[in-house]
Amino acid sequence: MTECTHAMVQQVMIEAVDDTTVTFTTRSASNSGNPDDSLRRRFTVPVAEVWTAPINGAPPPVEMKPGAVGNLFLSRAGWAAVSADGRQIFGAGTDMAVFKWPWCAAPPRILSSLSVLPTSIVVRGHLAEATEFFELELLGDDAAATQRIQWNGTDFIELQVTARCALRLGVGDRATVVKVWPTRITVTGSPATDRTIAGEVDVLDSELAGWEQLIELAPGTPVTLSLTLDGVSAFHVEPQLAPRSAAGGGSRSPMAVAGQARD
Repeated sequence: MTECTHAMVQQVMIEAVDDTTVTFTTRSASNSGNPDDSLRRRFTVPVAEVWTAPINGAPPPVEMKPGAVGNLFLSRAGWAAVSADGRQIFGAGTDMAVFKWPWCAAPPRILSSLSVLPTSIVVRGHLAEATEFFELELLGDDAAATQRIQWNGTDFIELQVTARCALRLGVGDRATVVKVWPTRITVTGSPATDRTIAGEVDVLDSELAGWEQLIELAPGTPVTLSLTLDGVSAFHVEPQLAPRSAAGGGSRSPMAVAGQARD
């Protein structure tokens, strides 16, 4: 009998494991629709609802030990878990949760890498040790000119800030790196192939962007974004699709950087 019993939570951090339950931290869904409610929350599921064996064609499952980070394969009952304050796992009840593992086929999620010359990158979120939200323009005077932002949906990101910004955020003027839980990372700019057009994408919006991002920012250089087809279209670019298999069960178009501008 064909089994289509589990869907993959893209990234979690294992907090605790015992004979009966697994506790993990990941991005939560928003009950209100406001992205500011998609916070880092803790979930507990029965061990029986977790697929821990390797799956052919899938990324390896996260190791069942505290501190491990990776992909978690949950049954429908596992995906129904809620946090202590009643939030679901990010993607629960949407087409992000594709129950195709371990033996079923399903259409891949198409992602494209788009090279963008940014004119603005605004991060909205809160510090790891605080709850108050703030916004920071990474191309402004409060942020360092060089940044390396790695987002996986479960870890805080690190931002390089100036002493003035550190004081404003209440972390002391000697702090140069702050840990932030982002709820939006809005990138505005032009495709590297055509500076006469411009677009904007929140790379934490799952309808427009991949679940994982690595943004390496340096003065005068483009950043590479992992985008869905709708995300690429937001920059008025037609991706030249040449899909290849991706580890997460999706396909990636490496040719989007050379996409054609649309009228």
